[in-house]
Amino acid sequence: MQVSLIDKKKQSWTAEITEAKSSGLKKLSGWKFDWHKLSKCKKCTVYKLHTDKTEGLMMIQFIEDDFFELKNIEVAPSNYGSEGEFVNAAQILIAYGCLLSFKLNKGPYQGYLSFISKGELINYYIEKYKAELVYRERMYINPVNGIKLIKEHLNKEL
Repeated sequence: MQVSLIDKKKQSWTAEITEAKSSGLKKLSGWKFDWHKLSKCKKCTVYKLHTDKTEGLMMIQFIEDDFFELKNIEVAPSNYGSEGEFVNAAQILIAYGCLLSFKLNKGPYQGYLSFISKGELINYYIEKYKAELVYRERMYINPVNGIKLIKEHLNKEL
């Protein structure tokens, strides 16, 4: 899927989200997660946001056949913080997770993007993505807010 990354100067760059191959994740350096190791998970899929290089990664894990959780998400070291090259890499990945929740989750789970947040990021996810806190650090983005994120960051209608 093609998306538009926005740089610090508000210029748009074409990027793509595809499934990441384990072999390609071996070469990453400077990332907080060991994505090559994470990609070995049996019921998991890693997706990459990339231009000519990887700009961000996201891993989903199926908990049941009809329900997945967002397990890990990380932008490239070149996109960290306010000095990062692209300002919307994380938003694109979260919105893509929401899109997948409509495609892959079934029944009552359809459209719900579930994840466990680090404690210090809970308020950030509530404010930035309208996520809801369920219990302790378990959160989700409901279908209504997911559709808004998909439309805003992927420029896609459901």
